[in-house]
Amino acid sequence: MNYKLPMLSVAISLAVLLAIAALGSSQPLEDKALTELASDGWSDSAGGGATGQDLVAEAARRLLVAPGLEAKTRQSVQMFGQKLVGSGKYCQLTNGPKLFLQLDLKLQVGDQMRSLRQISDGDSLWEIRAQRDTHVFSHVNLGRLREVASQTDPLAPPSYWMALGGLPRLMAKLEEMFTFGVPQASTIGKHPVWNVNGQWKRSVLAELLPRQRDAILAGDSANLDELPEQIPHGVTLVLGRDQVVPLFPYRFSFYRYGGQRDNGAAERVPMVTWELFELRVRPELRPSDFDFRPTDQEFQELTDSYVARLKQAAKELADN
Repeated sequence: MNYKLPMLSVAISLAVLLAIAALGSSQPLEDKALTELASDGWSDSAGGGATGQDLVAEAARRLLVAPGLEAKTRQSVQMFGQKLVGSGKYCQLTNGPKLFLQLDLKLQVGDQMRSLRQISDGDSLWEIRAQRDTHVFSHVNLGRLREVASQTDPLAPPSYWMALGGLPRLMAKLEEMFTFGVPQASTIGKHPVWNVNGQWKRSVLAELLPRQRDAILAGDSANLDELPEQIPHGVTLVLGRDQVVPLFPYRFSFYRYGGQRDNGAAERVPMVTWELFELRVRPELRPSDFDFRPTDQEFQELTDSYVARLKQAAKELADN
């Protein structure tokens, strides 16, 4: 099957660059909510016996209760013989039961610069795609999309992470679908971090590899080479180990194995990498900051298209 790498795929849960530039310095934070979050010792929790699974689950929970957050982003995608790089900004605000999200992304595709903005108020997702002087507006009904996704998970395409709940959703799904190993203390620039590596849970692999289902559930090793090209073999996360925003996910790295190193270990080939840096707390953010409705512009209603792609992705994986 031939695949085209859509622009939205760059804005996904993401994969491996083994060496990255130092993260920008975070501004000093005095927000009371963060002070309370930081006071419970989770920045050093792995030293107290917490597992990688514990850290990822706690990171997802904290993202849902954190005050307004904003971070710059870098993306790198290497899939289907294509390579794309981009940069942008991610912003989120929790307000009662609602999660407000915005993602701005710029991509260099050949000699052309393209941009994507996604804005979600929890009920609707608006997308604005721009190329040169052309702007295309589109809308997705998130209530309907979530209803369909609840029937197809864990097979929802990773490119739907913004539509289905942003960073908190992404972290929660990773904790649900992967088994994470022992956290490793490290630093990026001046930032202390935890590195945690995740492998597919057997129950998920059995669903992704139905021909190997019985062997996998019986405890045998899976042949990961049979996974479709767009499915990673593993993921590495970099979580904050400081008192700024404890356990904030600074990097997502998805990879596949390919060949062997000189020491005999399998080489990790990067697929998609998403980095977040220059993290800031934005307690002044309000739901109105995420309001968007096109005025005199026409827009495309993409709910049916999103639903169809969601069902098709589930079917392709189930038929694999």
